[in-house]
Amino acid sequence: MSQELHDAARRFGRELARLREISGITQGTLANQLGISSSHISNLERGYRTPKGPVIPKLDKALNAEGRLTRLWEDLTHNGRPVWLDELAELERRAVSILECQTAILPSLLQTEDYARSVMTTLTPWADQEQIEAGVQRRKKRTDWFFTYREPIYWAVIDETVITREVGGPGLMKSQMAHVSDLVESGRISVQLVRGQHPGLRGPFKIISPSTAPDVVYVESARSGQVIDSPDDVRRFRLVYGAIQAAALSPQESAQLILKTVDGLGDR
Repeated sequence: MSQELHDAARRFGRELARLREISGITQGTLANQLGISSSHISNLERGYRTPKGPVIPKLDKALNAEGRLTRLWEDLTHNGRPVWLDELAELERRAVSILECQTAILPSLLQTEDYARSVMTTLTPWADQEQIEAGVQRRKKRTDWFFTYREPIYWAVIDETVITREVGGPGLMKSQMAHVSDLVESGRISVQLVRGQHPGLRGPFKIISPSTAPDVVYVESARSGQVIDSPDDVRRFRLVYGAIQAAALSPQESAQLILKTVDGLGDR
């Protein structure tokens, strides 16, 4: 076993042991559920043995880990793992809370169809109209689901430049910002605006807290989105989110500024 693979096996083993202990399951019980020996589980937890493909999803299922071990092993052995929008939607559906930071555009869950269409047209100039419309409808399906229920709790910290950047013209932006204002007023979401220099300038991300599994972070990039579930990395993102919140306007001040923006757009 190479040193790199050995290090990956040790980290996987620590997380396996942690999840097993959280679940209150002994090594023997877990081994019986999977039809393998207790020594096999012990060797996996100590990093003496690398997990083989078929056993990892079985471990996830037995520990109710919702794919965490599968994602971790892929991250450890493939230098990160892209996530598809369908998987992101599933993570959001299982969440009890979502904490999001956005610095360039409004969060997708808050976008109207017209805003989403304009953004997608600009960011994917190679896509034809059919592809754009399919993307808009996928996003609408996610937002429709989200606002059907009172969970997950959703807090967003957004760079102030996002609400002043015209997307699709003043008429579209007035409608979009009125939509955000209505959501804030309804109490369904919390939005804070942040000005100037702040830790969120490193890029957009969201911390998703599932009901029965450890937190994960979804990080966006120009190329793709990626799920991060390393406990150390998740803790760092939580610290960053807290620092952004500390630098942001209060929810009440932010709501007033959003309303002021809507009024200003109405004059143009």
